[in-house]
Amino acid sequence: MHILSKSTYIKGLQCEKALYMQKKHPYLRDKLSIEQRARFQRGTDVGVLAHEVFPGGIDMSPNSPSQFPKKVQETMENLSNPEVNVMYEAVFQHNDTLIMLDILVRDGDRWLAVEVKSSLRLSDTYYNDAALQYYVLHGCGVPLSDFRLMYLNGDYVKDGPIDVKQLFKMESAMDYVVEREDFVAQNVERLKAVVALPHSPVVNIGTQCHNPYPCDFQGHCWKLIPKNSFLFTTAMDDEALFQSYFNGVNTNAKMLQVLDPDSEEAHQIEALETNSFYIDYKTLYSLAPQPKPKSVAFLNLLLDRPAVPELDGTRPYEEMILAFALQGEHEQDAAIDPMPPTGPRRDDMAAENCFVWDCFDDHNRWKEAIGLLIERLSRYELIVCFTPQNLTTTLLRHEIIQNQNVGYKIFNLYEVLQEANFYHPAIKRGLTLQRLETALFDEAKLFEHSRILLEATSNDLIGYQQAREDLITENKVVANTYQHLFK
Repeated sequence: MHILSKSTYIKGLQCEKALYMQKKHPYLRDKLSIEQRARFQRGTDVGVLAHEVFPGGIDMSPNSPSQFPKKVQETMENLSNPEVNVMYEAVFQHNDTLIMLDILVRDGDRWLAVEVKSSLRLSDTYYNDAALQYYVLHGCGVPLSDFRLMYLNGDYVKDGPIDVKQLFKMESAMDYVVEREDFVAQNVERLKAVVALPHSPVVNIGTQCHNPYPCDFQGHCWKLIPKNSFLFTTAMDDEALFQSYFNGVNTNAKMLQVLDPDSEEAHQIEALETNSFYIDYKTLYSLAPQPKPKSVAFLNLLLDRPAVPELDGTRPYEEMILAFALQGEHEQDAAIDPMPPTGPRRDDMAAENCFVWDCFDDHNRWKEAIGLLIERLSRYELIVCFTPQNLTTTLLRHEIIQNQNVGYKIFNLYEVLQEANFYHPAIKRGLTLQRLETALFDEAKLFEHSRILLEATSNDLIGYQQAREDLITENKVVANTYQHLFK
């Protein structure tokens, strides 16, 4: 049985304790978010599609972990079988380290190794992945002609059926992985020794808890840190916070002694102490719409960015408008774009003064939203939203607002709150509408925004209806937040 795999090796590079916990106490992991699960599924879907670049291969994927030894043996046998030219998810094991290579292609008397990524560019982690895989392949005696990383081509435009050879592009990582072989070998031995420890290694919490990826054992490792600790503030960077913490400035009281009382960090700690939020009201009110608008609407856009383009004329990760909810006084004639005849319907939605449109059942209709938004948004002096994205840029991209002079209509609460240094303990890892609701109203009835997208792409009428209702619920929170802060 193997000790390390690609995922545990990468985890160990980030934190030895996380590796140990993953191997010995996986039940202590934090719950995966919907967004994380969707990211994993996207990677799987893109990987399967990439097989078509080298068709006719044999799928070596095991049905369960118990089949790994059998698949390792079969993979090695296939290497010497002249009738096998391509393998998918080929399983190799060397020095107690197991990998599953996305694609392995016979290339004369050698083999071409290909690892697939569902991104538009390559990161350092991807090269570390490749280096580990090369180490195992080389250890197994597999003669390689090249090791390539395959990823999505951002310039590809869909025109008819997906052309996989145009959708993907490849880059050789051979020089890098050969150069890093000794480095990998040393780390493999080090991490194997970590797994063999009788108890968890002593590793203090630190910047590795969040970089390069959020660790999924934070709930366990941070359980003794008070919920109101200054480590949950955002005014100072994590490195400075941890440096202070481990140099003896490890309580809020001690930190306040070394801070300027008027500093943003001090204000955030005071918010922690009083279990409230902090905001620079002077800045906030300076950003308030002037003069006071006569008509205000609240807009919630649901955008999808499929890794593999669905529609002709689109590129990988190009956005499309799947739905929007617009709430305002002119929406008293609220029209709910009808669900398919067989779908459920909530007639009381019209009472919310909210116009809702979607193309969940047919994404080809997505551009219908542009005309509707142009007509509806023109009724209002101010459009309020909450999104990490620059909504003005999005609306300009789709010519929903025709020039920058119209951009003043967009009032993005996310950007305004960031500018006003809004802080609450819940937003340590990012400001979301759910966390904002918790901060302002002491309870969160919301959910992960990514859940709406999952519902909207579920190919299920019940999911469609829930997505529409959740879209309206989010818009209500935006409206309540605006009114709470500015009225």
